[in-house]
Amino acid sequence: MDLLKEFEAAIQIELTKNLQDFEEQQRLPLDERVAKGVTMTNLRVEMEFFEGLPNQWCHPLPSSQRYISSVKVICDNNISKFKEGNPVRLSYGSREFIMEVEEDSTENFILKPNDFNVSSCYIEYATYPKNNWEINTEKVDIGTKLLLTAADVLKNNPATLQKIENFLNGKTKNSFQGYSQKLGYLNDSQNTAYLKAINASDFCIIQGPPGTGKTETIGNIVNYLVDSGLKVFVTAPTHTAINNCLNAIASKIKDNTKVIKIGEKASNKEVQENPFVAKKSRVTYSGYINNTNFSQKGIAIGSTAYSLCYPGSKKLDGWKFDVCIIDEAAQLSIPLSIAAMCRTGKYIFVGDHKQLDPIIPKGSNNEMFAESIFSRLARIYRNEINLLNTSYRLNKSLIKIPNTLFYQDLLQSSSTTQEDNTRYQGKHHPEILNSESHKLILHNVFDGNHRSPHEAKLVAELVSDLLLNGVNIKDIGIISPFRAQVREIKNEVKKILPKSISKPFDTMLVDTVDGMQGQEREYIIYSFANSHPLLSMRRLDFFYSPNRLNVAITRAIKKCFVISNYKVFDIIDEELRDHEEYEAIKDSLEIFKRYKSMASTVEINQTNEDEW
Repeated sequence: MDLLKEFEAAIQIELTKNLQDFEEQQRLPLDERVAKGVTMTNLRVEMEFFEGLPNQWCHPLPSSQRYISSVKVICDNNISKFKEGNPVRLSYGSREFIMEVEEDSTENFILKPNDFNVSSCYIEYATYPKNNWEINTEKVDIGTKLLLTAADVLKNNPATLQKIENFLNGKTKNSFQGYSQKLGYLNDSQNTAYLKAINASDFCIIQGPPGTGKTETIGNIVNYLVDSGLKVFVTAPTHTAINNCLNAIASKIKDNTKVIKIGEKASNKEVQENPFVAKKSRVTYSGYINNTNFSQKGIAIGSTAYSLCYPGSKKLDGWKFDVCIIDEAAQLSIPLSIAAMCRTGKYIFVGDHKQLDPIIPKGSNNEMFAESIFSRLARIYRNEINLLNTSYRLNKSLIKIPNTLFYQDLLQSSSTTQEDNTRYQGKHHPEILNSESHKLILHNVFDGNHRSPHEAKLVAELVSDLLLNGVNIKDIGIISPFRAQVREIKNEVKKILPKSISKPFDTMLVDTVDGMQGQEREYIIYSFANSHPLLSMRRLDFFYSPNRLNVAITRAIKKCFVISNYKVFDIIDEELRDHEEYEAIKDSLEIFKRYKSMASTVEINQTNEDEW
């Protein structure tokens, strides 16, 4: 790989692709944009306003106008792909406001302008129109533009360029120090990874399958490095993953002068109440030096890789770190990993290439978009992989299918895991609750694609039965590939909950598969929510993703219920063999066939046998 050439080309490809995708979406007929989930129409809005100026960049307004502080959107049928944090464009005729999704719940869909855009978000506060508003996805290219900064670093630092190029081409050879003090509470595979990460001169690769304690391992590695006086950068593809790492690190260090999270309040949710993690929107290196609020002898700072793209980004201006730890590295693109490596010394990659991949441009012929950074490293440094092999989440019943399908039977359940021998009562499906720990529930209702009311009702019935047996609502997790189905499930589940349970989705996790990676619950319900993938999907590789299936079926501690239309599996041999995507996804389809053959299955038919 010619690193600089491929990197600059990759940045341009992504910029161009983002712009093309956005423009193609905007050219679609309105009903198609709505169906794709990138537009919402016929909306009623209720606006809240600032009494004065929101910030110093806002100019005074005429007395009839005020700056918008938030917008509540009323929509009877929200099938959009928008989620919290997404930038959107709210419009009515010539009026357009760039905002972000602040809340997406069964009660509210709330938009708010950020500090930068609020200066252009103002309207006649007493007479603004209430109906017929529209929301569209907003073009975002700031990330790829920030990566140009990393390209400049490589151009201006030949030694850094050569170091990263050698590494990504499989030419880096580790040397090892001799520190050998194991930690008694880590298992053998965790201790091996821990000592390799500490002692390696240049890099370490740690594969952490579901429930094997990778975050705990990271916490101990960083604790040692910080205690040794090093500056450690902790990053991941999402703020949630970064926050989870920082919580684990802070549980060891217990000093908020040594553990810092860089981000705005909305991105600090998981660490917001942790007193041992300091929350900052930015910490420049000049502001850090000799500042008593920060440890000068060892520090861990967590943020996205974009924070190191200075001077474009101001969040960590001037910093260079001794060590970079990248968690969930299988979800990180190669270009974004380079942004982190440009400003750091040793690299520690933690992830699992059998779980979710990054979203990257397809068919570009650019080597940086061929796979994730972790997949590349696992391929070219196969003998350097440190596999965490003991799952503390999955008992022997739950580990069997994923272990066979994805991990060549190299995993084992910890002796601390327990089989679920509970006898369940139920008004709806007691026979399912009392069967095998992993159950595939097939039905024959063709009621939609990306959103299935029938499956949402089945989910609600299972939740009702679990609650009847005294299961705590916080121990239930519900997932689907599609955001529209997440909303459908929330609405259906809310109908069956006792009125005494207020704000149920503050504790019950209902999310997409992508939002669930890294988390676990006692009971998991997975809704495929697709009646006939061949008729509804232009990208079958998304739906028939073995990695997404692996994530979905490895979140449960006691029970895993998978709900699907039978057609999802039957068309694999019946109809997909002639499809244009077949050759590209046939290995993935084989995984789905093997999954169905291994799973304990029950059929719940809504119509008669002939129709089935």
